[in-house]
Amino acid sequence: MKILELEKVDKNKVIPLYYQVSQILEEIIRKGEIKPGERLPSEEVLADEFEVSRPTINKAISLLVRKSLLSQERGKGTFVRGEEVKLTLMQELASFGEAFKRQNIRFHTEVLALRKEEANKDIADRLEKKEGDIVVYLQRLRYVEKEPILLSESYLPYDFFPGLENEDFTKNSLYSLLEKRYNVPVMKTERYVRAVKALDEEAHFFRIPIGEPVIQLEGVAFSTKNLKVEYFNTRLRGDKAVLCTTLYRKREGKLKEESIELPKRHTG
Repeated sequence: MKILELEKVDKNKVIPLYYQVSQILEEIIRKGEIKPGERLPSEEVLADEFEVSRPTINKAISLLVRKSLLSQERGKGTFVRGEEVKLTLMQELASFGEAFKRQNIRFHTEVLALRKEEANKDIADRLEKKEGDIVVYLQRLRYVEKEPILLSESYLPYDFFPGLENEDFTKNSLYSLLEKRYNVPVMKTERYVRAVKALDEEAHFFRIPIGEPVIQLEGVAFSTKNLKVEYFNTRLRGDKAVLCTTLYRKREGKLKEESIELPKRHTG
């Protein structure tokens, strides 16, 4: 934990003390004087340094938490948050690995499990298979800047992809491999996005407390003729990832862009 040279607050200003404290701390964070992942001094220490009360420090920190500059871990302290990973996953069909590469996000993959197993009723129903049919189960953990960001599980019909359990998914993109090796392109996916709480598994792999917010993307991937080729369940850290989408409004009729008259700006 760094010893900081902190600017003093001006108690004669109309601006509330907690807000002055938050502005000083925010400037220190944005200048990089405290790096992402580093712990802030305790509230007692900050209160002494700023010569204000602990409730004032607590209110300032809460404001910076809401602004996503700080995060609090029970029993550990308050830490500077790193930049969020912005994923434009909702605009085009791409695997997570492909999306990372297209956005020049440096990442690496750890394969946690890769095996053949019998499909239970839930998985079989999702893939339109029979209970007990053999599927390939693939579980991966993706890291960005050494931080675990994404935990994914995939179930794929083994009769479509024999030998898939022998592939190296630390290097290969799943969707690219399905198309190049098996001639089965993924044409579309149905994705359901939910905000959920981290359970034991997510808490363990993401190194976050149980109950922390997690983004879940769950659904099915289809090939040609609406053939179901993958059921996936992916979780992303709510404090590290943000999903970005651009939507276009569908207009009635064929209205040419040049025929749209923009409102005139008023000056004065």
